[in-house]
Amino acid sequence: MGKIEIGPGMTLFEITEKHPETIDAFVANGFENMGEEDKRKTQGKMVTLVQAVKAKGKDLKFFINLLENAVNENQDEQDVTLKTVDHESKVFPSEGDIRVAGLLPCPVRIPMLEAFDEVAKSITEETGLTVGARLAAASVGADVLEEGMNAIDGENDLPDLFLSAGFEAFFDKKNMARFKDRGVFVDRSWPTHNKIFDGYDMMDPDGHYAMLAVVPAVFLVDKTQLEEGEAVPQTWEEILSPRFVNKIAMPVGDFDLFNGILLTIWKYFGDEGVAAIGRNLLEGMHPSQAAGRFAPKGGKGPMVSVIPYFFSKMAQFNPDAEIVWPTDGAVISPIFMLLKESSVEPAGRLADFFASREVGEILSHRGLFPSCHPEVENNVPESCPFMWLGWDFIKENDLGELIPRVNDIFLKAGE
Repeated sequence: MGKIEIGPGMTLFEITEKHPETIDAFVANGFENMGEEDKRKTQGKMVTLVQAVKAKGKDLKFFINLLENAVNENQDEQDVTLKTVDHESKVFPSEGDIRVAGLLPCPVRIPMLEAFDEVAKSITEETGLTVGARLAAASVGADVLEEGMNAIDGENDLPDLFLSAGFEAFFDKKNMARFKDRGVFVDRSWPTHNKIFDGYDMMDPDGHYAMLAVVPAVFLVDKTQLEEGEAVPQTWEEILSPRFVNKIAMPVGDFDLFNGILLTIWKYFGDEGVAAIGRNLLEGMHPSQAAGRFAPKGGKGPMVSVIPYFFSKMAQFNPDAEIVWPTDGAVISPIFMLLKESSVEPAGRLADFFASREVGEILSHRGLFPSCHPEVENNVPESCPFMWLGWDFIKENDLGELIPRVNDIFLKAGE
């Protein structure tokens, strides 16, 4: 994969001409003029990237990474440069002695793929076994994942290694959960999790599911929407109150995190809690849009946007923004890995790679997805409580039935 070169001294016109894929990213993050060709050719030629991000109060390094991700996600190149990747299947490869499949979070997908490619090549060189891999961007959505799941009839159809965030893929009995009780999967990660997760009992007590990291949901508060003397909300319970009717944005399109949020609200606040967040919804908004701009003072933009912690970087230099790590805990969507126990041993080497400190640091440092690896230094606030469903809850509830139920409550309340 060729290196994407986007430098701070390039003009916005140069960037969008060389990489048209960045136009949507610019528009979604407050540079609306870049969506108009004539303004790209006039105003865009007069402003460098460093000048533009400084004027918007954004972090230069992060914004360059955002643009590079936009280019990479729209390229037609292979996910990895392995020859055995199946071009026909959108999620699950059908070829290769060792098959690897899943969805990777967009902010970390490219560096993870590059590192994975090297490990896979070394396995092929040493053993002669080919590796078939399809590790798509998480943004492909639930429909693509469901299509792949529907093609699995038995254990032999399963990939040797499967990774994704969220709950639906792993605990819906139509998906991976149907194989769990048969002892098909094994967790060969670490004997203990990172210290920031002490007390949360995130290790699978049955030893099947490896939790690699988590995607925390936090609040982005637009302080221009607060009345004089009005306090910034600090808890999930607060944003369920009538005070926030039509003032909340939710990452509805991020099905992994969104379903995790609804499930967790239901666990702690029941049907009424899910209905309350539905009533309080102003709009579904991609986190990059929420973090990239606010409504003018007195406008109708959301007061509180629920976003993955990763996107908080985009707003950290905006004086009108405040990032709140909820004091009752950031709702988490876990990133799980499943290893088929019957797989040939080199598949275990690939599992060890994904559970390595190297990958843990990519997840934590580049994606702000706190790693469960015990040796990774996670970049999170000193006080960072979590709200996690828990293994008892997962065992006691059929998530395949509960997820559509809570979604239905949410949608009807917002009508």
